[in-house]
Amino acid sequence: MRLLQPFLLALLISPTIQAQEADADSTGLPGDNFSLQGALDLFKQAKDLESFELALNAEDQHVNNLDLDGDGQVDYVRVVDHRDGDAHAIVMQVAVSKDEAQDVAVIELEKNGRDSAAVQIRGAEDLYGPDVMVEPYTEDDAAAPTKGPAAPALVRVRVWVNVWAWPCVTWIYGPTYVAWASPWHWGFYPRWWRPWRPHPYRVFWGWQRPRVVVYRPVHVCRVARANVLYASRARYAPRIRTATAPVIQRRAALRTAPHQPVQRKEEIRRVPGNKVRGGGKARPAERAPRAKPARRMHR
Repeated sequence: MRLLQPFLLALLISPTIQAQEADADSTGLPGDNFSLQGALDLFKQAKDLESFELALNAEDQHVNNLDLDGDGQVDYVRVVDHRDGDAHAIVMQVAVSKDEAQDVAVIELEKNGRDSAAVQIRGAEDLYGPDVMVEPYTEDDAAAPTKGPAAPALVRVRVWVNVWAWPCVTWIYGPTYVAWASPWHWGFYPRWWRPWRPHPYRVFWGWQRPRVVVYRPVHVCRVARANVLYASRARYAPRIRTATAPVIQRRAALRTAPHQPVQRKEEIRRVPGNKVRGGGKARPAERAPRAKPARRMHR
């Protein structure tokens, strides 16, 4: 019986340890419960923004896991398109009360050629922190620079993705398109909408692994006009901003804090002038012991 007790204890502790390891990548912000990669993938597959909104709010798509109003059920995400010429800011938004709405993310889309368009999705700063962006990812072979007559070696490089052929993009840039605005709002949702209880973090992000390969984070904005268009139309709920501000500030402080490696005691060396390398505390200089005077022998 005594032999079984440690074994049973290990079985009980193991799931807890695994859960802690799975949660290690959590930012502690609400954006952990909405997949930017998943939303961009649904946008790629959608025929129009109405079907895109429907897919965002389907439990089996595993994209939306938000509970911003804290009622224990997943929130409905509405879609609104802001348009200025060939630039579009397609906002995903949650009504957290009758008078407050919180942007979740925005798909920034703009035409940059006759049959060419670029897209990025940006997480709302109050939910993800600043400058969290994702874009479609692909690689191609390119010749590595070499010197001399040797044939250049081929390397894999990341290339920009033209999204012009995506069905929803084709529909948006069609001649009959009218900027889409969801008809649903606080307290008024479609009949098919059935909210569910949010899934645990480790379960929700287990579903996102295949999407992370196709859609990658970026640090350069390729859709400047769409970004400027969105900036003046962004909406946030004051209570969400108040709740997430300390976490965002703490994460920013960790990123900007200077790296100060810890030195071991054996790495500290004394130098002339009673100074210590490595910033350690100076100690009194060591002196050689005085030689005792020799005793005279009396005869």
